[in-house]
Amino acid sequence: MGIEESVMEHRIDTVLIVDDEQALRSVLAKMLIDEGCRVLTAADGTDAQAVLQANPEPISVVILDWMMPQMTGIELLRWMKKQPHIEHIPVIMLTALDDPERIKEGIDAGAFYYLIKPFQRSLLQSILRAAVSDYHSTRQLLDRLKQCARPLAFMDEGTFRFRTLAEAEQLAVMIASATPEPEHAMVIAEILLNAVEHGNLGITYEDKGRLVEDSTWHEEIERRLALPENQRKYAVVRMKRDGNNLRIEIEDQGPGFDFERYAQVDESRLFDNHGRGIAIARSALKVEFVEPGNKVIVTIPTDIS
Repeated sequence: MGIEESVMEHRIDTVLIVDDEQALRSVLAKMLIDEGCRVLTAADGTDAQAVLQANPEPISVVILDWMMPQMTGIELLRWMKKQPHIEHIPVIMLTALDDPERIKEGIDAGAFYYLIKPFQRSLLQSILRAAVSDYHSTRQLLDRLKQCARPLAFMDEGTFRFRTLAEAEQLAVMIASATPEPEHAMVIAEILLNAVEHGNLGITYEDKGRLVEDSTWHEEIERRLALPENQRKYAVVRMKRDGNNLRIEIEDQGPGFDFERYAQVDESRLFDNHGRGIAIARSALKVEFVEPGNKVIVTIPTDIS
């Protein structure tokens, strides 16, 4: 199948490169090995399917070309998002196609990022680190979900409050565990995290872009949590079973925001290093924002028969 593998003695993550250009695969493989990664490569989507299905070790990121023989990149991406064991792997689309409609199609299909060829090495390295971080954060949440004893599964109504990112993640695990499709419902974590960072702590969209680029986002979160004006700020979650649905109301103490701007990924933000969380959550769950934007109502069916 023409699948190659390069292994570094001290590897930290496995990255799958899918591209029909041998020269580009070699350049990317060397760069990633220099970053300390284990690299797998495939020449098209069909080969990549075989790698994703057969590889015994977890793959942290897929770097994917669009135009390839046998199976295109967008076809592979859509297939991946239908496979429960690999749907959470971040996919970086790396392609010469720069048509806005194609770019939006890739993002809507679930791409983590869309990068146009030729690319800047430093930019790809930055995106790769963000994708690896996202993969590990998601895996940790899913692992916690598997270990969760479903504490809220039999609760009819309850109110919770949280202040930190760790508390938001723990509450997301508990909520998801009370639903019929917990891994699918885990995207509610995006809404809970948003209530902390953007709502209570006032980190703007532009702020987060710079913080992610500088790898200082977590440090800034901790700094703001420690400020006197934020030490008593909490977000509140109110849960209630309503017939065959679980109604979850999330409210923070911020002034709200222009939520319609972030309901879907528009052309002006296609190349930003963050900002897809709300769109992802809305694609998976019924999410309604209440004016001025500091309250969200999420409705999750409890009967999927």
